[in-house]
Amino acid sequence: MRTAVDEPKYLSLEVPRKIALALLFILLFLLPALSYAAGPPSAVETPGHWISRAGDPDEPVLSPEEVRGFNLATIGAMDQMADLRSFPDTLPGEKVFEWIWMDLLADPGKRYDSKGLALSEDFFIDLVRNMDLYGIGEEVKVRFGVVTGRADMRGLPTHEAVLSKPDRGGFDSIQYSSLYPPARVILLHTSEDGEWGFFQAETLRGWLRMDQVALAERDLVLRAEDEEFLVVTGNRVKVYRDRALENSAAEVAMGGVLDISARAEQGSPWTVRFPERGPGGALAWTEGYVHPGSEVHVGYLPYTRSNIITQAFKMLGEEYGWGGIKGLRDCSLFIQDIFATVGVKLPRNSRQQGVTGEVLAHMDAGGAREDVSLALNGSDPGITLLTLDGHVMLYLGDSGGKPYVIHQIFGYADRGGLKRVGKVAVTGLDLGSRSAIGSMKLRLRGVTRVTIPGEYRIKTAIDKQA
Repeated sequence: MRTAVDEPKYLSLEVPRKIALALLFILLFLLPALSYAAGPPSAVETPGHWISRAGDPDEPVLSPEEVRGFNLATIGAMDQMADLRSFPDTLPGEKVFEWIWMDLLADPGKRYDSKGLALSEDFFIDLVRNMDLYGIGEEVKVRFGVVTGRADMRGLPTHEAVLSKPDRGGFDSIQYSSLYPPARVILLHTSEDGEWGFFQAETLRGWLRMDQVALAERDLVLRAEDEEFLVVTGNRVKVYRDRALENSAAEVAMGGVLDISARAEQGSPWTVRFPERGPGGALAWTEGYVHPGSEVHVGYLPYTRSNIITQAFKMLGEEYGWGGIKGLRDCSLFIQDIFATVGVKLPRNSRQQGVTGEVLAHMDAGGAREDVSLALNGSDPGITLLTLDGHVMLYLGDSGGKPYVIHQIFGYADRGGLKRVGKVAVTGLDLGSRSAIGSMKLRLRGVTRVTIPGEYRIKTAIDKQA
């Protein structure tokens, strides 16, 4: 029989003084820093928690007609965006030259490749030569096209990463966005080698591989305005080539639009028009099939706070991807795709998103820090965007006296430096409070409601009565 002396030491109830002090230190100092890593309380990570707290969550924020007005106003104010339906058949060559050249000069300075090595002058000389700027005529006849597979829109016609710093491997400065089929685009110019095209999409311009786009006349590319369509409301939805749903054609991301050929009935799949690239790059519309249980909606979802919050939480935990690289999302693409499900078109850039709609306060527009703080206190959950330098978030509301957001976040500043998160997360705005630069709440630059400013609504109402 064992004596007390023989008992294993780990069964001793005596805790050495140093261990006790270490545990106390963890409780007092480290747990607050680790509280984010453990995640906020489970209740705040559910959409229902925030929907129940939003005033009139199912009341339309904007009617379909008002959404169209919002989009036209946004497109008119943002140079990178375009209404493809009203896009002219020809453009002045100098305008196309300016668009391409400004992208090239947007951020001059020393640049590095994916291995962190400085890019040579010859690299950029070859790029400019291939851009064939001298080949732009006095007048450019545009061509319409459809993206046939997930495509990266780039700032320059190259797959080579262009980094601002040698250690910025995940942040390719010329990776603009991901486009999914059947996104419509307009070809403005072609590279000298014929492999790249400079395209206008709905929300931005840039270079796409020509083999990822099928070209046709305007009427064959653009969907008829009265045509029935599906909106992807899931994070992503697969489109198949066969009715048995065995041969996948592509994935379409949240907010994508698919033209309906036949509705899903009695367990049969949705039949949709899907693009293929035929001989010579010509567009051929074929039949694609979507599982009847997929998260899709006939037409856009009503623009309500409930729908926006629900859509945001469908991406909770998704990995971060700068510029849509590898089909992932960054902060602004996350916001853009959410609002696309209700038909609202937002710019691709986070800074521009922060000044689109009803700007309640913004430091770039002459507002003071106090104005931004005051606007935050009266923010509208589910439809308010909060912006920092280079970051945008969707405001969810207050819980326990603490403001919360949902956002696609790469990381945040902490006492020991950058803390990587790298996913869609629900966080409090006190994130970063231990850092030298302060919490996110203290560093807010803008508060904006994604809606039509009140004065324009009044004007529209008066115009209708006139």
